[in-house]
Amino acid sequence: MEADKNPKSTVWQSLFGDPVRAFGVVSLLLLIFLAIAPAKNHLSEWRHYQQQYLTLIRGRGDAVTLQRHLQGGIQQIWLPDLGVVDRCTTCHVGLKEASLADIGTQPFRRHPVIPHKLDEYGCVMCHRGQGAATTVEEAHRSTLAWEQPILPARYVEASCGQCHRAALAGTPQLNLGRTLLARYGCVRCHTVKLPDGGTMMATDDPPSLSHIADKTTREWIYAWLKDPQAYAVSATMPNFKLSDLDARDMSAFLIANSTALPGDAATLPVSKTAPDPTAGASLYGESFCASCHAVQNAAGNVVGGDVGPELTRVGSKVKPEWLQGWLRNPRSYDAETAMPHYRFNDQQLSVLSGYLESKTDSDLLAAVHLDTATPEQVAHGKTLVTEYGCAACHEISGIKKPENFAPELTRIGSKPITQLIFLQGMPHTLPDYISAKIRQPRSFGAALKMPQFSFTPAQVDALTTALLSLTDRSQTLPRALVAAARQTPDYKPAGKAGKLMADLACFSCHTINGRGGDMAPDLTWEGSSVQRSWMHAFLKNPNTLRPALIRRMPKFNLSDGDINELTDYIMTVYQSPGIDRDSLPVSGYPTTQVEQGRQLFYAKYACQSCHIVNPKSDKGYIGPTLTQVGSRLNAAWIFNWLKNPQALRPGVVEPNFNMSDDDARALTAFLMTQKTASKQEAKK
Repeated sequence: MEADKNPKSTVWQSLFGDPVRAFGVVSLLLLIFLAIAPAKNHLSEWRHYQQQYLTLIRGRGDAVTLQRHLQGGIQQIWLPDLGVVDRCTTCHVGLKEASLADIGTQPFRRHPVIPHKLDEYGCVMCHRGQGAATTVEEAHRSTLAWEQPILPARYVEASCGQCHRAALAGTPQLNLGRTLLARYGCVRCHTVKLPDGGTMMATDDPPSLSHIADKTTREWIYAWLKDPQAYAVSATMPNFKLSDLDARDMSAFLIANSTALPGDAATLPVSKTAPDPTAGASLYGESFCASCHAVQNAAGNVVGGDVGPELTRVGSKVKPEWLQGWLRNPRSYDAETAMPHYRFNDQQLSVLSGYLESKTDSDLLAAVHLDTATPEQVAHGKTLVTEYGCAACHEISGIKKPENFAPELTRIGSKPITQLIFLQGMPHTLPDYISAKIRQPRSFGAALKMPQFSFTPAQVDALTTALLSLTDRSQTLPRALVAAARQTPDYKPAGKAGKLMADLACFSCHTINGRGGDMAPDLTWEGSSVQRSWMHAFLKNPNTLRPALIRRMPKFNLSDGDINELTDYIMTVYQSPGIDRDSLPVSGYPTTQVEQGRQLFYAKYACQSCHIVNPKSDKGYIGPTLTQVGSRLNAAWIFNWLKNPQALRPGVVEPNFNMSDDDARALTAFLMTQKTASKQEAKK
């Protein structure tokens, strides 16, 4: 009978058979459980790191100070407005210790200098990760409980973009990524909503295809669609990896769908003699076409600006009659083009167009042989143009611009990895997914429509950084924490002068009242800056102010009436409210004051380091030459500029010397004596 007893019942009876034994057993178990918590706490990772830190600083000259600064136990920063709990400083105990600059090991390394206070913003705002965690695994990596791993250091600028909507001097990678998103037209297909209710806008300028047959041939369109970079290595249009048949049909549709634009062709007779390459190259250089357009040189390097399209093989692209019409007046074909109207005469048009027509590549179209398109091919081409979303970038007659064509990217930086499909062998992280999607989009599926871009590794990192900045937090930040981007004004000058400035595309290079480019000086206060006689002469024949610069103001062949109109408008409208143009004279300064200014220029302030007054001895090529500054600038402008250059043009590299009024007046007197040389002096 004893052998038949249940062993479990026997153990239970032994432990809990009577109240006394039961009480003792329960008490013992309770003590064990109570001991687990402090034992686990004593053996925790964060305590281990704090002990390591104490060992590290032992023996240092500042050990006592460092130990006094150390606060043991779990440290926490709480940001209630953001719902952020940050315990990172529990392990990273040396972040604020300036004396630990020689320590390179983590988690004891000091934090680089940043414009934010660590105890106000914490760590997870920038580095992400799980701020409430107290173990390395949970704080830094994705776990079953959450998906917010620490951000790789190469993309840390992405977090700056959550609060800062404008470009920052300290975030070049983020700035580049945002620029690329807009310049390469990514946001034409992918919507990026901004917290203020707007959307990110593209800054590229894809041409209209409604009149494409006037401009080029079906053969060139076919070659371009097959590989845009084969025509221009700097082309921003991506490669859609089209088959020969698809490219054939799309080119057929675009030509068949094109309508003639009256008046876009020149009426110059086609010259029977070969163009003079020397004269053409000279006019191309004098017009400073390279400021906006690039060409590929013999070494394979792309040289020139990126405002307009590359011209390496332009003669293989455009029709001669279209090119002459474009050079005569580009606004006849594209009213919104950034290309200025040069007002070339017939001889100049013939010379320049002949020079550009000679820029060809015999291999580009050599293998392109297209039969006459059939109606079926044209119809299929229209279907392809629609399916590939070509109208998202280009104006195409009869094709509506697609909406929601590609996935929205407004919160891509917070996308859960459970919603992503990773390639075999790819690390399962959001940055790796985004980077791979940019580099090789078709590797995720041959049927995908996202084209292949020619981004460099640095550009891929920049784009990944910009996309990682588009998070849930960036959309929900309290207004007080947002550094909003400056809105670009839609300023337009009025009257006849305004029409002239639009025709000359002044805003392509110059900024005026917050609108325009940064290739040339800001003209917002130009009327307070220069003398009228100089402005009139400059518009008639622009001269060189900065000898070291390649990009310069071209000659636009303006009539005297147009020059007077522009000069009067600039001198009257573009005035600084803080400068009285007549407060200082243009001449008549005492000799002693002029000499004092000369000494200040060459000795105390060493202005010749950046500027040239005496071409024979001065070596300053950073700033504009000052050899004739007394004939160019107003004395009142010079005085105020010397007092505080950044107050007149924020961001200018001219240093602010905190100059006294006496020094500024003396320097002004010296500079105002630098006049245009007389004919007699020029002969000496």
